[in-house]
Amino acid sequence: MSAIAGLWSFDGAIAVPEASAKMLDALRIYGADDCAHYAQPRIAMGRCLLRLLPEDRFDRQPLSAQGVTAMVADVRVDNRPQLARELGLESPDEMSDSSLLLAAWLRWGQDCLEHIDGAYAFALWDEREPSLFLARDHTGERPLFYSSAERWFAFASMPKGLHSLPFIGAEIDEEYVAHYLTLANMPAARSIFRRMESLPPGHALRVRCGEVKLRRHWSLPQPGSLHLPSNEEYLDAFRAIFDQAVRARLRTTGAVAAQLSGGLDSGSVAATAASILGAAGRELICFTAAPSPAFQPASSGTHFSNEAPYAAEVAALYPNIRHFAVESGDLNFLDILEGNNMLYDHPCFAPTNEVWSNAILDRARSLGVTVLLNGNCGNSTLSYGGMPAFSAWFRAGQWRTLLRVARELKAAGSASFRSIVRHAIWPSLPFPLRALTDPHMRGFSLDYSPLHPEIARRMGLERRALRDLHTTPLIGRDMLGNLLAYGDIGEMAIAAQGGWRLDLRDPTFDRRVAEFCMAVPLEQFLLGGKQRSLARRAMAG
Repeated sequence: MSAIAGLWSFDGAIAVPEASAKMLDALRIYGADDCAHYAQPRIAMGRCLLRLLPEDRFDRQPLSAQGVTAMVADVRVDNRPQLARELGLESPDEMSDSSLLLAAWLRWGQDCLEHIDGAYAFALWDEREPSLFLARDHTGERPLFYSSAERWFAFASMPKGLHSLPFIGAEIDEEYVAHYLTLANMPAARSIFRRMESLPPGHALRVRCGEVKLRRHWSLPQPGSLHLPSNEEYLDAFRAIFDQAVRARLRTTGAVAAQLSGGLDSGSVAATAASILGAAGRELICFTAAPSPAFQPASSGTHFSNEAPYAAEVAALYPNIRHFAVESGDLNFLDILEGNNMLYDHPCFAPTNEVWSNAILDRARSLGVTVLLNGNCGNSTLSYGGMPAFSAWFRAGQWRTLLRVARELKAAGSASFRSIVRHAIWPSLPFPLRALTDPHMRGFSLDYSPLHPEIARRMGLERRALRDLHTTPLIGRDMLGNLLAYGDIGEMAIAAQGGWRLDLRDPTFDRRVAEFCMAVPLEQFLLGGKQRSLARRAMAG
């Protein structure tokens, strides 16, 4: 995997080769194995490589070909065999993923994005026009930031690559910070830095002498647009797609591991990976964050504080799983914050999670792990709860479906009548009525936030946070759309790459998995009187 950067000076007033070299030096932490760049007086671009894929030994970026002056890419092609067949390539095993990407561009141009599955952020320079083309993968597995002005355009995998340019710097966007401190949403295109934007997942842009055009190259399908003859066929289709997503993420030069909690998402990932690796005589290492033996949790009938015993039950099903319960008591919280903020280039969200996460990453590194699987996005895809379906059925007048599924959930003890009514009717109410009928909304304040009340008042953030935290109507499948619009997972992957020389990969956010889970009828998530029914039935046993 790579970190990439580039700079185009439209009028030649910037010493581009020297500035580009500084950008790459700043990014070298993410790709210490090899750095190289293409440099001309007005345009330069390069990459820093970390060899995590077997084919990375063939990587010779920056690449060029007829019609392509230079290309740099941070890319993992997950459908290599299929893509090679479509391109008619005879020896794809001796091609880097960046070379496959270039071959696809030469065949299809911008339409190559429709043929490639995987994680990527790349830039392509065409001297003939001249123009610069940038693209980011469907769900944002790899990050890409850019900054544009009348006289120049610059891009980098991480903000620190752009910070090295004095005319961009690292000035903080106070509006972004204020939203961050109140947990109010900010679009994925915004960054914490004032003169810097993030290329959103599933988007591309073209730059021509100061003109920047952004376009979406991928969108989720319409909810419920997939129709199969039987319930079992939905499960068969899901299993095939999910197996494909997990299998594609096992390609690496070292050991493969998975984060295994006591929940459904990571358990599904680990079980699938163990089955695939076991068939090839390979092991899967699993890590579970565990509390100190001295920890005494409060009693609860709805929560558990130690996931290790439940994770161990999953691990025991597969003889090729080597399971570790990882404690984090020896780690210093403030040291972790300082180090991780440097890797992320911004404050970590939910920073206490970084303690157990770093403990797992430290253990993984010590065991030679180069790929760490997780199921972080599963709540929006494979294990989507399904309750917002009642709102969709209520609005569409699908009363029979609504009542039948409600009776099944009520009979199975999976949802109360009050909860069903709330999910069906409440999102359709006008905002003032919702605020009056919900006790959490009536008593809402920003007391939880460290933001100064005067700043919150001036920016109108109390009402904004109220909407985002309590009243955003998760109708149908909006949860997945919201994750793409407001979340960004790319920085997590590259931070692990820089700090631990390994790659975080999440099969639950694979493009094919996301498309299937969006298109499947909503009833599939509540079938049999169970919430999260699709994953429960598909992964049973």
